[in-house]
Amino acid sequence: MKLIGNKSLSTILNKILLIGCIVQLLYLGYMVFGFIISYINLHNGTYYFSDIFMVGNLSNGEVKEAPDSLNFRFSMPFTDAITMGSYTWHSFISIVFFLGFYSTFTFYLFRIFKGMSHDLIFNVEVIRDLKKFAVLNILFIPIYCLILYFLKQSLYSIDPMQVLLHFVTGIIILFIMEFFKKGYELQTQNDLTI
Repeated sequence: MKLIGNKSLSTILNKILLIGCIVQLLYLGYMVFGFIISYINLHNGTYYFSDIFMVGNLSNGEVKEAPDSLNFRFSMPFTDAITMGSYTWHSFISIVFFLGFYSTFTFYLFRIFKGMSHDLIFNVEVIRDLKKFAVLNILFIPIYCLILYFLKQSLYSIDPMQVLLHFVTGIIILFIMEFFKKGYELQTQNDLTI
């Protein structure tokens, strides 16, 4: 099986990445919806979806009301999976940032592999998507550091391997983008001479 072009591995990968991006966005929307419903239930004394979105002092599967330490437990639809954590603004911001970033990350990977699925892989759209993907990876570093610093009030909570991984990925993508630019220029010159 060929790697790029029509009916290639890149075609299969772009479909898998599109599904992955949609699943991530649905999960993000579900988590935000859960936080909103939980907030409404806590502050209005209502019980909307209270068996799905539980908030309180959770221990051994039971909810005990305690205003000082709230946890959340959201049941995932169609599965037995449960997402749990501390019910704080810090958790909400972390969930929105990381799920939002990685769904955008997956979306740009989808776009790049979709562009590589065409017969003419050296095209302006792929170059543009590669540039956006590289910038996304490099911009992730200061935003990630700022968010973790303000949430944890410590530089020690920043994972240096994650910073290094996104920095190296951004730099490598910039080099690949330059390769695609040269390929596009050669392809354009070749089309003009024919």
